[in-house]
Order: sequence, then structure tokens, then C-alpha cells
Amino acid sequence: MDKDVMPMNAKEAAMILGVHYKTILNMINDGRLAATKNDSGDWVISDSDLAAREQRITDKEFSAIYAHMAMKMIEKEHSRAVKSAREELTYIARLIIKYADNPNGFNQQIKRLQKALESYKAVEAFTQTVESLRKQVDA
Repeated sequence: MDKDVMPMNAKEAAMILGVHYKTILNMINDGRLAATKNDSGDWVISDSDLAAREQRITDKEFSAIYAHMAMKMIEKEHSRAVKSAREELTYIARLIIKYADNPNGFNQQIKRLQKALESYKAVEAFTQTVESLRKQVDA
């Protein structure tokens, strides 16, 4: 190896590319990334080989990576919203039972329930959007 070339191991390469260590191993095994093994059996990757790999990553690959990451974030937030809406409906249902003998309190909880139902409907409507997005990302 050139003395100007700084070798690195697979974990360091993973950090530079922003991928998991196993992704680097897969890239080495399927020929997408050049690497050699040292005397102790560890993969050694030159910075020039890593730079060459970075240049070969296509816009489509970046788009797929970012779309997948965005989808995971959307799914996580959607899941939180669904859970929160269900918890709110359950909580209000318990309050309605509690205020059954108190017309004022009962009416307040009914109004609160109507607002919570609207929120829940909005979250449920977004479920279709999330499913549609997931199909597009997976395609």
C-alpha cells in the first residue's frame, strides 16, 4: 500500500460511510468495496478504495436510503399518534362514566370526547397515507 494511503478497518469505513459494520462486510463480500485481510484476519480498506466507492454510490441509492430513513421516522411518529389518540379516548371514556351522575361534568366530557374523536379520525386517516408511502418506498 502507498505510504500516503491511510488504511482503515471495516468499522472505521462504516462510520465514514454512515452505514452499519455488517453493510461494509456485505459490500466487501459482494465486490462493491475493495479490501484485503491483514495478518490477523481483519479487513483493511484504503481510503482511496473507500473514496472510489463513495463516488460510485448513485443518486438512486441515496434516494432509497433517505426514503427508507424518512419512512421509519414517519411510521414511528404515526405509531405514537395512534397510541396517544387511543389513550386519550380511553381516558375520556372513563371520565364520562365517572361523571355519569353530574350533568355539567358529563357534558364537558362529551365535548372533550368529540374533540378526541376528531383527532383520532385524523390519525386514522393518516394511516392510509402512511401505508401508501410505505408501498412507494418498498417498490
